[in-house]
Amino acid sequence: MITSTPKALIAIAALQLLAACAVREAPPVAYSDFDRGTDFSGYHTFAWARPDPLYNATAQPVTPNLQKNLMRETAATLTAKGFRQVEKPDDADLVVSFAIGTIDSLQVNNFPGRSNPIASSELDYPETSEIREVTTGAISIEIFTAGSMQRIWTGWATTGLTLDVRANAEATTKEMVTLILAQFPPPA
Repeated sequence: MITSTPKALIAIAALQLLAACAVREAPPVAYSDFDRGTDFSGYHTFAWARPDPLYNATAQPVTPNLQKNLMRETAATLTAKGFRQVEKPDDADLVVSFAIGTIDSLQVNNFPGRSNPIASSELDYPETSEIREVTTGAISIEIFTAGSMQRIWTGWATTGLTLDVRANAEATTKEMVTLILAQFPPPA
């Protein structure tokens, strides 16, 4: 009969812990949808839908800089695409607002045990499972026609809210806004 030594079990547990810590969340992913009957070629100016265009759909408070970062990155990206920002929504072709939210879920990773080749009824180490709570964050950019306030385009991106993402919130916001607005305006 072959048995495991405590050192072997500690080494296996350390490798599993290292592998779990090395798992990196997937990069942000962006999506969009739009009113297929809209001709976007006639729109040239934009404004914020209201002075504070961020809607927080989470139960958590947001950092004071999040709205500023969203507004700055959105304005810079739209301006680079040839749109001009105006102050008043009444003077704009389009108005822009934002929403943020989070989704909490559980991620379960199962690690199979390894069988003893000589005594098939014994395991060198047992099957283990790891359960972690995962929080996914989402940013949505909503674009409406200024006069009728009809939503004509929505883009959103999601990413795992790891400690690294939270520590680099400004860079993550920029990356997500860039990914979202890469799809605006939609192709004719």
